[in-house]
Amino acid sequence: MTLSNPYLEFFCALPVSFRRNPLLPISSAELALPDWLSLKGAVARHFSWAVPNDEAIACIRRHAASVIEIGAGSGYWAWLMRQAGIDVAAFDTDPPPFTWVEVGRGDGLGALNGTKRTLFLCWPPWRADMALNALTAYRGTCVIYVGEWMLGAADTRFFALLASQFEAVDAVQIPQWFARADRLLVFRRRSSGTV
Repeated sequence: MTLSNPYLEFFCALPVSFRRNPLLPISSAELALPDWLSLKGAVARHFSWAVPNDEAIACIRRHAASVIEIGAGSGYWAWLMRQAGIDVAAFDTDPPPFTWVEVGRGDGLGALNGTKRTLFLCWPPWRADMALNALTAYRGTCVIYVGEWMLGAADTRFFALLASQFEAVDAVQIPQWFARADRLLVFRRRSSGTV
């Protein structure tokens, strides 16, 4: 499966110093570089906070035929998933003027009620309850999370709920921006009575 993925092409054309070497520990140097954060923020608003690759989309396709993305931003991941034949409903409370696919305005929580879709969350806002609210409302069996584990995205309550009710069943390394350590993780709901 070969996808049209201009974000990955753009990212790979950047100087190597813009990317994180996964063999090195995460650095907090990013916080002292406001110009860097401004550049990365502008790129993320147009594309996404995480850089998808073919392996990530193939992994989603292995685990989900239909997805609901909460906090979709510009809808870039949804656009790639649709290229791979995945049915996607994307929502964001404040979608940007340009989106790659139609992104419904709103928190999407109403659409979670009774859905059989897989819940997809990519870099939910840090220290916000958006991801926790989505996971609490979700009754399905599969959650796909893209971001850092317990760092920089969502809040600790989200990660605690995810770890207590779901188990990791798959993971994919994705390209990483300097000072970030994100990846794609697939979770399945635990059967009742198991922890």
